[in-house]
Amino acid sequence: MRRMRGAASVEFYIVALFVLIPFVMAILQLAILYVGKTTLNHAVFMAARAAALEHGSDGVMRTHLAKGLVPLYARTSDTITSNNVVGVVVPAFAKARLDVINPLRTRIEILNPTRASFRDFEQRQNGVLQIPNDNLQFRARSPGATSRQSIQEANLLKVRVDYCHELVFPLIDVAIVGILRRLDTNVFHQGCYRANRVPISGRALLHMQSAARRSEMGTLN
Repeated sequence: MRRMRGAASVEFYIVALFVLIPFVMAILQLAILYVGKTTLNHAVFMAARAAALEHGSDGVMRTHLAKGLVPLYARTSDTITSNNVVGVVVPAFAKARLDVINPLRTRIEILNPTRASFRDFEQRQNGVLQIPNDNLQFRARSPGATSRQSIQEANLLKVRVDYCHELVFPLIDVAIVGILRRLDTNVFHQGCYRANRVPISGRALLHMQSAARRSEMGTLN
């Protein structure tokens, strides 16, 4: 009887080691990815809102995106207080900023306005080429010849951000990356997998609060 109980214990430990523990780690990793996706969604909205106030500036967008992603980089086992907040947040922002400006880690796409939007509606105002943002309610709503959108639609800022999220648990990270990289042919995503990371994405859509300037917005569709 003792031998049978001993054998059962050994079997339980083997199952726990090779099945239960990896299963729990996989669930925790998926939970962390969900938190990362939620954090990214908020960060993209904050970045787009800031850029909407600054003519769609790519630099402003990246700075605020990095600020929004700080929770993913903050590392401390202590409660954050006024005494240690600088020591936690500043390094976290620096790391987030490095990833945000790295094209292999973060890709920002401005889906609207497009190049066609600028071809249809761009004007020189106060010496600067931009899409007018004033008195939109009184402007004609006829579609542009190239973009097939109205000037009101051209004043919508639509942003998509793809971000390579770092994985935490060993072995599980290799398994997740190994499966996804075989199913996903996206070039940017493949770069994430090579870095042992997983791509997640977020979108934001809101009205421009300043005139969109092509010179400020970086690469357009």
